[in-house]
Amino acid sequence: MNSETTTGLAKVEVIRIDETRIGEAAVEYVPAEAEFKIVINGRIETTLHCAPHRIKSLVVGWLMAEGIIDREIDFLALDTDLDQLLLRVTLAREAAVALEARAFTGPVGSFGEPAFARRVTTELELKPEQVAELASQFKKLFLGLRSSERMCYLAAFAQNGEIQSYGEGFHRVNALYRALGELVVAGVAPANRIALTNFGLTRQMTLRLARAGVCMAICAAPPSSAAIEIANDYYLSIVSTAIGGRITVYSAPWRVV
Repeated sequence: MNSETTTGLAKVEVIRIDETRIGEAAVEYVPAEAEFKIVINGRIETTLHCAPHRIKSLVVGWLMAEGIIDREIDFLALDTDLDQLLLRVTLAREAAVALEARAFTGPVGSFGEPAFARRVTTELELKPEQVAELASQFKKLFLGLRSSERMCYLAAFAQNGEIQSYGEGFHRVNALYRALGELVVAGVAPANRIALTNFGLTRQMTLRLARAGVCMAICAAPPSSAAIEIANDYYLSIVSTAIGGRITVYSAPWRVV
């Protein structure tokens, strides 16, 4: 991988066609995607399709969302090999033992979805105008990013009306992982915080938010039916601001009062 991809963008040749339909050769930067192997304590666990920028937050977010670590101190080190496309992770012994146990007890090995306890409290409630204000802040953040035209998915985490971390990516789940990882690397626990996305949630993404202890998600698109079922089980309120100024609450409606 050459140095031009380390920022998450790669240079490619394109043909630009204007109103007169005359094609012109040009150079453009696009998201640089590669398949990285995640090696945890010497053993390959999975692969991650991603751009190599902000890689630590991406890996930490993945570890947290997959239930492999519960706190940042479980994550000891990361060695990134851009030539071999390897992400070598060193975990604390307790976390490594938990990962080993999951491989034997999970429904489909390491990558199954083992059951986990509900982690949120019932305390957080927001007024509709507070939801709208957070959605407005998030939209301004997205429009202000220089990479917004290329890295089109954005996720963030907030508390007390303030956005605390964000992650962007050309895969929705990678944006979610990066935002979560940025939060954890900053020493902030994700439990009982609010996620914001410019996309709708799937079952898998909702499971990962619930596993991290997130209690509300404000999205720019509706969730899937399976996501709503999971969200209700884990007291996670999914709110969409997709249509005009209307707020639609899909799960745990008592959080929006």
